[in-house]
Amino acid sequence: MKQKIGLLLSGFLLLAITTWSQNQNANNNDSLLISAVAQEKFNAGVGAFEKQDFTSAITAFSEAIEVSPQFAKAYLNRGYAYLEMKNTASAKADFLQTINLDKSAHQAFFELGIIAQTANNNTEAMGSYSKAIELNATEAKYFYQRAVLYFGQKDFPDAKKDLDAAILLKKDYAFALNDRGSVYREMGDLPNAIKDYQAATVADSKLKIAFNNLGSVYRKSGDYDKAIKAYSDAIALDSKFYLAYNNRGFAKFSKGDFQGAINDFNKTIELKEDYAFAYNNLASAYIKLEKYEEAIQACGKAIELDANYGYAYLNRGIAYEMLRNVENACSDWNKAVEFGIESAAVFLKNSVCSN
Repeated sequence: MKQKIGLLLSGFLLLAITTWSQNQNANNNDSLLISAVAQEKFNAGVGAFEKQDFTSAITAFSEAIEVSPQFAKAYLNRGYAYLEMKNTASAKADFLQTINLDKSAHQAFFELGIIAQTANNNTEAMGSYSKAIELNATEAKYFYQRAVLYFGQKDFPDAKKDLDAAILLKKDYAFALNDRGSVYREMGDLPNAIKDYQAATVADSKLKIAFNNLGSVYRKSGDYDKAIKAYSDAIALDSKFYLAYNNRGFAKFSKGDFQGAINDFNKTIELKEDYAFAYNNLASAYIKLEKYEEAIQACGKAIELDANYGYAYLNRGIAYEMLRNVENACSDWNKAVEFGIESAAVFLKNSVCSN
């Protein structure tokens, strides 16, 4: 009988990244309103920030604001310093005040987008990123972050458009190349996904997730040797990258190297003891090698970690059946059906359970 190996998480990068972008000089609007003293305090704040003395930076920017309350850049940079101090509320207030004083402050809109996205206020984040892009369409990271939101909404065409724009502005943007690869993969365009993941690894040879994702596309394409090589490259960058071990095990399983798969699944479990997928995948490999007792034990651990793990019930049922424990096999397959595993119904129908 055929068993179902558990679904694997291959991982997408698509992460929110905040980058400080200070400006030591006031803009033209500010320069008409600020005093030399305020400018001096502002410059002191910039110097303190660059030394990562964020408390002193906040003090200096505050002194600049006290002297010249219309000093938009002082609010903006104090907002960055508050972010570094994990004071999100104060940072948001400063970015909002920056916009009140300078409607063209695209940096403030971008940072408000980051804050909103981090708080899962995605509609607000989308509006902030779009406004930042409207004001300044030359910042690759603005398009990148909006693409993150589109991807989360499964709006892959718009995610691709923004990633295209980001890469056009910054050709070696490894994160954007990796994530466009993920968009192509979701759209079923595996050749272009491979090209982008490869380009991401060239742009950043230490971007382990790009190697992992490249492996997943090779595996999906049926090129298991290249998949194993890509996963191994990811592991070479991070020997504790449990996801890559799990995925390499899946590629070895698909190739028919069941003992190799067992070795990788066991390494995954060594690195992450609560990873239910690895236990179920381990059980699948044990079943292929007719090690049914070991398979039952591995499935039991997967179910202990996730009582709703339908595929683990399916696999344990298979192992029980092979040991002629029909009662337990039928019980597990019924449980798998409860959790939406349609193939379990086939096992029930074609076994003594239907009698």
